[in-house]
Amino acid sequence: MVLLNSDEHAVPASIRVLAVADSDSYLKWACATLDRLGPADDTGLSRSAMIVKTPIAPTTGQIAAAVAGSSVVRPSVLSLRELGRRIREDVPDVVLIAATGPVAEVLARVIVRATGDRRPALVTGLPGMALPATREGTARRRWCDAFVVHSRREIEAYREAFALQGVAPDVPLAQLPFLEHTSQNLGTEAVKRVVFAAQAKVPDNQPDRVTLLDRLARLSEDGFEVIVKLRARKGERQTHNEAFPYDDLWEAEHARLGHDRAALHFVDGPMAEWLQPGTALMTVSSTAAMESLALGLSTAIIDDFGVTPELLNEPFTGSGCVMSVADAAEAFRAGGPDPDPTWLDENYLHGGESELPASVRRLAGRRAAGDLTELRDVKPWQRSRYIRMALQMYLPKFLYDVVRLSTRPVRLLFLDKKA
Repeated sequence: MVLLNSDEHAVPASIRVLAVADSDSYLKWACATLDRLGPADDTGLSRSAMIVKTPIAPTTGQIAAAVAGSSVVRPSVLSLRELGRRIREDVPDVVLIAATGPVAEVLARVIVRATGDRRPALVTGLPGMALPATREGTARRRWCDAFVVHSRREIEAYREAFALQGVAPDVPLAQLPFLEHTSQNLGTEAVKRVVFAAQAKVPDNQPDRVTLLDRLARLSEDGFEVIVKLRARKGERQTHNEAFPYDDLWEAEHARLGHDRAALHFVDGPMAEWLQPGTALMTVSSTAAMESLALGLSTAIIDDFGVTPELLNEPFTGSGCVMSVADAAEAFRAGGPDPDPTWLDENYLHGGESELPASVRRLAGRRAAGDLTELRDVKPWQRSRYIRMALQMYLPKFLYDVVRLSTRPVRLLFLDKKA
């Protein structure tokens, strides 16, 4: 039995979708995205996930947190060679490549090399707010057949960015899969607790991070319970490296700043556990802000250090939620801030059905018809980094270190000839 899609390709009655992730945040996004492809009892759609071994692969605890609440079976952790062999033996119809740019590019080429003219359709995306659409980011994903976006603003931004790369993948609009839309407004209670959603990349310097901790501690002294929600504990790797962990800085600086150590509480685990009635969320630019807004909770985007592309908070301009820590405290007491409804609809809290399930079916039909395009070459200015990442993923660490320190140019047989 086959069905016809809008492109008149026969869609297989059974579609197998595999997600491959490289880190904690991408794994969480992958599992949630798989769940949103259709009902769990849809016998025509099988879903599975795997993790590829990289230096940022999630720990056992991070894996458990990422798959919590998902219908996806706990994923296996495979080396790049094992992954290629597994896919060669059992080729899926669609692969969701949920990985950082350099890893994603290596994965795409390994998958295509393993499957040849039987290659699966390749879908990718970013696990949160994805603006701005950068030249480097789209260059590393120019191989994709579809790039998932999560807001109306992202659609045109990514179509234009990919066009500059000479490609035109499908750009289906979906909801951020971990947003819990609810008819119940959880923000009706007075704010007693402030949760700060920490990020690895912003602010990126120690002085600003210490200043931020100082200002958060002042909120505690003003009567709020203040929770610093960490992405990872000491020793756990994240999607992005964190040079100055907040909990380490607090241990070292709280006394000098004049604060009791207990003024701030540091926690990890799923953010949803902390987004409860009586709670407000504060962040520099974390996607957790959208989780909070979806639940009707008071939400503030901190502008104490500016609003810039580097701080990743420019997309929140016009939201009505951008303010300083001090102003946010006053807004929380007054029952706000009040987000702009038009901004919400354009930015991640739009209504309507996800376009991703239809896109996956369409791509499965194209794959069955042999109508997928050839993989584009690695951009010349990105080849050296691509080779380094491939080496790092293929080789044991001791051997990679030897190769990395070598001054001789390295080219491996398993890489694309033009890579």
